[in-house]
Amino acid sequence: LLNCAIVDELHVSRKQYLDGSIPTGFQRTAIVGVDGWVPYKGRKITITHLCLEEDACREISDKGHDIVFRTDRLSMPLLEVITGPDMQTPREAMEVNELLGRILKASGLVRRGIGSVRQDVNVSINGGQRAEIKGVPQTWMVEKLTSIEAERQAALLQIKEALRLRGINEKTIHGEKIDLAPILKDTKIPIIQKAFNNGWSVKGIKIDGFAGVLSWPMQPGKTFTDELSGRIQVIACLDDKPNLAVSDIPHMAGFTPEDWQIIRKACDCKYTDAMVVVWGAAADVQTALSEIKIRAIEATKGVPNETRQAHADGTTGFERILPGADRMYPDTDSPPVEITGEWISRLRAELPEPAYKIEERLVKAGVPESIVIKVVVSPYLEVFEKIYNKLKLSPELIWSVLRNLNIKDRENLKIYNGELVKAFEAYKSGDISKDALYAIFKQIGAGCDKTIRQLIADYKTIDIKNPEVQDSIQMLLKETSNGVFHDETKRIHFICGRMKDKYANRLDGASLYREIALKASK
Repeated sequence: LLNCAIVDELHVSRKQYLDGSIPTGFQRTAIVGVDGWVPYKGRKITITHLCLEEDACREISDKGHDIVFRTDRLSMPLLEVITGPDMQTPREAMEVNELLGRILKASGLVRRGIGSVRQDVNVSINGGQRAEIKGVPQTWMVEKLTSIEAERQAALLQIKEALRLRGINEKTIHGEKIDLAPILKDTKIPIIQKAFNNGWSVKGIKIDGFAGVLSWPMQPGKTFTDELSGRIQVIACLDDKPNLAVSDIPHMAGFTPEDWQIIRKACDCKYTDAMVVVWGAAADVQTALSEIKIRAIEATKGVPNETRQAHADGTTGFERILPGADRMYPDTDSPPVEITGEWISRLRAELPEPAYKIEERLVKAGVPESIVIKVVVSPYLEVFEKIYNKLKLSPELIWSVLRNLNIKDRENLKIYNGELVKAFEAYKSGDISKDALYAIFKQIGAGCDKTIRQLIADYKTIDIKNPEVQDSIQMLLKETSNGVFHDETKRIHFICGRMKDKYANRLDGASLYREIALKASK
């Protein structure tokens, strides 16, 4: 399906997982295929690797130094599809993601739904580094997340250039740490008073030449200060926000410009320097100050390699430093597994037609792309094609009717396919109305015991010129002629509804409307 070259021998490797989400400390993973591709807008998107790996635990809560995991999906097998860096815009990233999803879903061989399919989106721009957005649950989020991440990286490159022009580099950032307890012991800042009452440490770090950088916009509603805050939240376990205050944002966390004047003077800050204040348990504060210095040094180099977590608003937050390839090593407990040519040939023969070939065929046949992408992943593809090719009915109508069904089992659905076509044949021949067609499929979806033939007979169209129908129309026109309806169109619609109720969708809606309108005008 992904045009990969399948390996001759499957080797299981271990990938270090040190966050506690896998109790063994490593994830077992194996490369199954390489050098694949999928077609996209006249070019090929590279599939560099196809991997089989085990899932990790789900994080339920992370408070301070305590993380709670749920083990319900631990070691469940995962299929990982890794693309090359071939998508050039956020929209392309989303569309390729959707394409891969349709290929897998259309196969009928993978589990579907939110949570069962997750995306790790890697983003980089010219001059930057790769950042990974981890575990994006829905494809529509990919475009926005990618776009905002590109803006964040562009801002980081702007900061790098601004610092270069100031002469700031790794060697000029001393990151002097200052105990602020003596300076702030009589402060009126509520959050600092609370820190002292809890017996916490309150310290600051001077970042040379960083004035104005900490308030630099990074993402919608976020500044470089949020980069620091997110980093110390994860690494120093300072979870309660705000977990720091910065001189670039004078009113942050209840501080005032006067407070910052006192702090800056006591710390011998130049006007070009920035101050960051942190509070919490002594060990955590010490870790936070060291991490702030590290992040400031990284800012002089541009975009750091990070794994970031996706937020619902399209922004991202720090999750961990992006690990390198060195965390992979062979799994000595798992012997290699031979993948024979005979096995591959047998599996290839059982594979369904790739979704992109089906989509190409349907679009050429005149089916709108907006419908194609829905039909191809539905269990109704086969019957949709049969009806469309045989009867040449509107694809919008066919799909609108079929989706009323609730038959999820593809094998079971094949039994009904021939019968379902008969209902559409009855509609095209005029034996049943469009409303009746919808009603029949609604009953089938609800588990009706009647056969299609019986339902067609139940809903067989009554001629609009039938004397009983004509009498009913005349009676309703007479009943509604007392001026209750000031709008003639509403009156006609009311009568149409009453007639449909009486004759249970056995009248053609368009013909009925015309007949009532004609009689009402006389």
